Amino acid sequence: MHEISICQSLVSVVLDELTQRAIGPGRLQRVRVVAGQLHQLVPDALTFAYELLTRDTPAAGSQLEVRTPPLEAQCRSCGWRGAIEPPVFLCEACGAGVDIKGGDELFVEELELAD
Repeated sequence: MHEISICQSLVSVVLDELTQRAIGPGRLQRVRVVAGQLHQLVPDALTFAYELLTRDTPAAGSQLEVRTPPLEAQCRSCGWRGAIEPPVFLCEACGAGVDIKGGDELFVEELELAD
């Protein structure tokens, strides 16, 4: 379950940001994270890890929202670009090999605070 180690890094980023901005406990409502399909994260496991790792921190009680953008590729042969479904990494238009152009993202996109 690699969600715990990935979530440790995400929580560290969130807590660092809260500390830098002097945001006290209870103000953080939601954390939006972008996690590309190549990370193969299980949303429920990531949410469980987040709740566990934020206990007794200024982020306690906040919700984790995960956005998973599609896996994008560009064909080496015809130039087609678009979403593909793993594990088949072939051009949707002509069937040739592709270069991966998206789907490996992993970052905190937004912190939502209470007024």
